[in-house]
Amino acid sequence: MAAIRVFLLTCRRPKFLPRALASLRVQTFMDWTCELHNDAPEDDSPRRLLEAQPDPRVILHQHDRNWGPVASFNRAFAGGPEPFLTLLEDDNWWDPAFLATAHAALVANPAANVAWANMRLWQEEADGQWRDTGRTIWKVSPAAQPRMFYWPQALQLTTALHSNGAMLCRTRASASARVPPSTPFAIIEPVRERLLPGGWLFLPESLAHFALTRHTSRSADRVNWLQSQLLVAASFLASVPVDPDTFASLWKNLRAQTPPSTPLLFQLALAGIRPRGMLRAARAADWLRFLAGAVRHPVTLFSALRFRHDHPLLWPLLLATARQRSAEETARRGGQAPPAGLITKDLA
Repeated sequence: MAAIRVFLLTCRRPKFLPRALASLRVQTFMDWTCELHNDAPEDDSPRRLLEAQPDPRVILHQHDRNWGPVASFNRAFAGGPEPFLTLLEDDNWWDPAFLATAHAALVANPAANVAWANMRLWQEEADGQWRDTGRTIWKVSPAAQPRMFYWPQALQLTTALHSNGAMLCRTRASASARVPPSTPFAIIEPVRERLLPGGWLFLPESLAHFALTRHTSRSADRVNWLQSQLLVAASFLASVPVDPDTFASLWKNLRAQTPPSTPLLFQLALAGIRPRGMLRAARAADWLRFLAGAVRHPVTLFSALRFRHDHPLLWPLLLATARQRSAEETARRGGQAPPAGLITKDLA
C-alpha cells in the first residue's frame, strides 16, 4: 500500500492531460498510486497516452458514462486504503516538491485534516500558449510560515480557503467531504469546508499551477450562480456570530471586488438573513447599485431568492454542518464562541 492515492480527473481535454500526468511522475515523493478517471466514454486518448508512457502506479478508470464533475470529485473523496488522498484536474499541474511538502506538513500537524498550497495563475492565450500572470491565489510571501485555519473565517462567507488542485487530505476524514449530488459545481469547495471537520493548514509556498483556460465547463446560468452564492453565505451568517465591525468589513471587501459584489448582501437581507445587522453598513452607492440591478432583472432576483426552496436537500445540510463546525470550534476554544476572522487572501 502506498502513502498517497492520487485521483487524476480528465474529461475531453487531451491536450492538457500529458502536462498534468508529467507533473505527477516527477514528484520527489514517489510513494503514491494513481487512479486516472476518464469521464468521457468516447475519448480513447487517455488509454493511448498510458500505453505510450506506461507506469504501473497509474491505473486507468474509463467511465462507461459521463459522471459529471460532482460525482467524480465525490469518488476521489471516497478515498482508498492509503492514509492520504489528493486530486489533480487535467488542466492543472504541480511542482515536483508538492506531494513531499504537503505530506510532511500533515504528518507534522495532526490537528489538520487538509493541507493545501498556494497556486500560481497561468492564462491560456489564443494561440494555445500559456502566460505566467505573475499572480498567486494568495498574496503572501512564499517564505512565510504555514498557517492553520479553523472555521469560521470571514472569507468563507462566499468562497473557500482551500483549492481543489493543491490539497492533500487525510483519508480517515475525507468521506465526510463528499457533497450532495445536487451541489452546484461552483461552490463545491465552500460546501466541503462546511462538511469536513478539523483544521485546514495553508502552505504559503506556490507549489501548484492553476490554469485559466479560454473555455470553461462551468455553468453560465446567472440564477444558478446567485443561488449558489446565497446558499454558502446564508449558511455562514445563520451559524456564526457576526458583530458590526465584521459586517462593515464584509461590505468593504465586497465593494473592492470588480465588479462590486455588494448586491449579495441585500439579497441575503431580503431572504431574512440577519437583515438589521446586514443593512446597517450599507452606503447610498450600495443601495443605488442594488436597486438598479433589481429594476433591470426582477425575475432573476426573484428566482435567486428561492435558493432554499430550490435546494431542499442541500440547504438544511449546509445549515446543520455550518452550525456543527461552529459548535466544534466553540468547544476547541474552551466554550468561547468563535469570531469570524477578518481575513482576505491578501496576507502580505
